Amino acid sequence: MLKIKYKVSEDAKIMEKDYENVNAFLQGQYLEVPPLQDHFMVVEAADDGEEISLKDRTIGGLFNYLNK
Repeated sequence: MLKIKYKVSEDAKIMEKDYENVNAFLQGQYLEVPPLQDHFMVVEAADDGEEISLKDRTIGGLFNYLNK
């Protein structure tokens, strides 16, 4: 399971979204209007409980990291 904690802006509250797996996240992001916008800030992301370390801490950065 992929768990993403994110903020829509710097001063926004932390929100959380879970995906069944990485592919479910990637498929959603390919939509014309993705469920999570590329500029949202990633507070924390974990795949099957293992934290993902990102240089670009945005949803776009997470997408690029997982889409390699």
